[in-house]
Amino acid sequence: MQCDLYENVVLQFFTPGHRHHEDLVTGLREEASEVNSAIHLGTRKQVLDELGDVLWYVTVMAKQEGSNLSEIMKINYEKLEARAI
Repeated sequence: MQCDLYENVVLQFFTPGHRHHEDLVTGLREEASEVNSAIHLGTRKQVLDELGDVLWYVTVMAKQEGSNLSEIMKINYEKLEARAI
């Protein structure tokens, strides 16, 4: 799936009724904790499902910052590349 298609779908599900609409960081923390639990107690599918939930929060938060997944990946790539030098 392409980043821009995913971002469009994600943003359709980010409505004022979302339980963490006003506090995305709390939602991100909860999902990261669920990733941890799935790694230790779950299946590969559960881990990937929870990582997808983390990605959802990252996508929404990036949009709120005027960014997108492509820009975040580029920034992270450049940071990793600089560390390799």
